[in-house]
Amino acid sequence: MALKLCTEFSIGDEARSRGVDLFKTLSVYNLRHWFDGSTAKIVLDLDIPVVALVNVDGYTKIFASNCKEIDLYVKKLLWSLGIYEDISSFQSIASRDPLLSRFSIEWSGWRLRSSDLWWALVIGVCQQNASFRQGWSMVINIVDIYGRVVELENNGDVVLPPHPGDIVRDPSRLIDTGVGYRAKTIESIARVFTEKRIPSIDDLQKMDSRDIEAVLRGIRGVGSYTARLAMTLALRRYELPPVDRWLKKIVSKVYGVDEKSAEDIWRDMWGMWSGLAAVALTIALDAAPLREALARIERGELLPKIDTGPSPATLWRYTAIVKRRICR
Repeated sequence: MALKLCTEFSIGDEARSRGVDLFKTLSVYNLRHWFDGSTAKIVLDLDIPVVALVNVDGYTKIFASNCKEIDLYVKKLLWSLGIYEDISSFQSIASRDPLLSRFSIEWSGWRLRSSDLWWALVIGVCQQNASFRQGWSMVINIVDIYGRVVELENNGDVVLPPHPGDIVRDPSRLIDTGVGYRAKTIESIARVFTEKRIPSIDDLQKMDSRDIEAVLRGIRGVGSYTARLAMTLALRRYELPPVDRWLKKIVSKVYGVDEKSAEDIWRDMWGMWSGLAAVALTIALDAAPLREALARIERGELLPKIDTGPSPATLWRYTAIVKRRICR
């Protein structure tokens, strides 16, 4: 499939005026399929599809098979990059926090880059009971095995994340991605989306966060952590943080509270920014294994290290994280 160039413009001045660092925003938690250090390929619609090329200086091109609703996709791009998201209250809280105070200063230009809800759920499932390297290795494998290539007019090719229909048509290939028991959940999510058994994004955004979580947890195999991570990544709904053992242990240690109270303490501290703060902490600590993360906190090493192997800030540099084992 070939997509034609629909429009080109710059978001550089707008990003700079709002304090947005496009390099940090485009690079964090990105894959080499979609970022090369200077230009990101952002999929705005998997169905049509629509793809934006965004350079770190702000120069942008949008490609689609049909350019009729291109204004809508320009708005979607700006929303997905958080250009107009006012995070001043988040930064105010972070500036007083022992974990994120340095991050809030040196990474003040970072904004969460949102994703498609289907894909956010897949990412969440891959993080279940997995280390950073294990989880993101699964994500990379899924893209490598199921990704579809489309041509961008005079601008090369891009590999799209798999459409849920791609999974439904051949779920057996999931065995080669290393997701293990998670394959059933990923297939279940794919069927829910292909059969349109989930409210639209617009309808979900009108709902209370607890109700959104309930909808997502209604999908077989999707628990609270996955639902909340997907809400954070796809909907910018941060009130309910994705809390796992890693975050509980860190909150317990740093703030001197019982692990059972960790989520309540975190939510009391961060309020409407709880989910964003949880993601920011993984960036600040390079999503290090728990023991290493706690040691780093003890040493006051609370900023990403960009030269020590795969991390949320450097994931895009790596072709693979963990060698894939093919099981048949």
